[in-house]
Amino acid sequence: MKKLSAFLLLGLTVAFASCGDEKTEDDSRWFLAPQAAVGGTTVEMTCQTRFGEGVLDGVGVGFTYAPIVDGKIGPFADSADCRVDGNTLSSTLDGLLPQTFYVVYAFADFPSGRMQSPAASFETGKDELPEPDPDKPAFGTPSASAVTETTATLTCGFTFEGTGYKVYFRYKPSSASGYSQQEVSAGTGTKTASLTGLTAGTNYEFQLCADWKGQTYASTAGTFTTARNGGGSGDTKYSGWPELVPEDKSNSDYHYAYHICPDFSIGGHKARNYTVCFSAKHHCPVWVAAPRHACYEGGVDRTDAYGKDPIILSSIQYNSKSTGGGCNKGHMLGSAERTRSTAINKQVFYYTNIAPQYSSGFNTGGGGWNTLEDWIDGKVCRDTTYLVIGTYFESYTDGYGMSASPKKIQFGGRSDVSCPTMFYIAALRTKRGDTGKSVLNCSADELMCVAFVRSHNNGLKGQKVTSREMMSISDLEKLTGHAFFTNVSNAPKNTYNPSDWGL
Repeated sequence: MKKLSAFLLLGLTVAFASCGDEKTEDDSRWFLAPQAAVGGTTVEMTCQTRFGEGVLDGVGVGFTYAPIVDGKIGPFADSADCRVDGNTLSSTLDGLLPQTFYVVYAFADFPSGRMQSPAASFETGKDELPEPDPDKPAFGTPSASAVTETTATLTCGFTFEGTGYKVYFRYKPSSASGYSQQEVSAGTGTKTASLTGLTAGTNYEFQLCADWKGQTYASTAGTFTTARNGGGSGDTKYSGWPELVPEDKSNSDYHYAYHICPDFSIGGHKARNYTVCFSAKHHCPVWVAAPRHACYEGGVDRTDAYGKDPIILSSIQYNSKSTGGGCNKGHMLGSAERTRSTAINKQVFYYTNIAPQYSSGFNTGGGGWNTLEDWIDGKVCRDTTYLVIGTYFESYTDGYGMSASPKKIQFGGRSDVSCPTMFYIAALRTKRGDTGKSVLNCSADELMCVAFVRSHNNGLKGQKVTSREMMSISDLEKLTGHAFFTNVSNAPKNTYNPSDWGL
């Protein structure tokens, strides 16, 4: 009777929560009810649809879900990754609260708005607790869920048979020095804390702690990033793409294109090629985000199919493939990294993927940029490596003491192109490189991320890659104003170890 009452309550609250949302259409004509396979605090979701083949290609799809606590629906979160196999959607929801009812919908984001399935519900099971340690508290792996602009729910297993101790979560913005605390009950079990009053668009780190006999014992550190104002988690268009940088909707200078491979599919849907943010002011790419994996490589020849990006406004792009200002045409995402098919290779020759780079000592054999690109090639692993290749337009001096200042040059048939002062590559991958796991499902200890930063200067010719050009992702965010790897809640953006990268 208890479970039946809970489902009746769930139905009432779901009906109430769905009323008045004019932008979301619940449509059982196109979606069947989602199905849940529960395993502890991890749930495998599937949902069959009635969409025709190809309809969901390039469309944002997933599952949106929320806990039911004290008869109220908590904040909704979108699944981190969703797979399309024919007409079936599937996704793994993990880090959920133990023994808690959830409401869930499948969805597809079309240009006309979001369409979603009828509501479904499930109840999570018990969380796995760490093995007890007779001498000190034992901790599970901390996780964060239901992250919004200002709230988050923290969870961590805890085992201890001692007495006279205090248990609490401590948390702080990654850039801050002092922690805030939220106390939880003592005793063995899964500990949960609901945080409020957080700062939007901020990376946080947290631990479960126990103070006992004058000592503080702590779990491993977890991280999460609150959503930006007005956006979902990370505010990216596709939450399952780890490399995506959130769109800055307040900046009219930025124009975005999401390029999908025309003739290459993974898991029943067309694979992404790369995403670009292009500046109308600088007439130059701001960043290009792309996955690197052997599946994108093959034996096709370089197409040299330079031309305008059909998605980005034509008038802000280069007018021709001509060069100038001592620069040649520098690919952000290289041609050699997309050789699976001619159609895929042609896309990397769009002008929006091209930046002016000095030809004598930067973008040439042994040049500063080519050297870094070749070195990055050697770090691409069996697991997917995620890159953001970016530019900078303010005065800059790098770790080698090389400097560059802003200027306009003639390039691409224009006389108003900004010559970048710095280029960077932000990289994220698993430490092992062969886990077979998505980075979205990895702990912070399993991941490594860092930025490699070089001034746009011919003096870097012959300069080998060293730790002097490494920068934490958090510091790169402060420098550029962009947020990186926001879809990967456990990305260790505040730290890096040069030895992890062989330096």
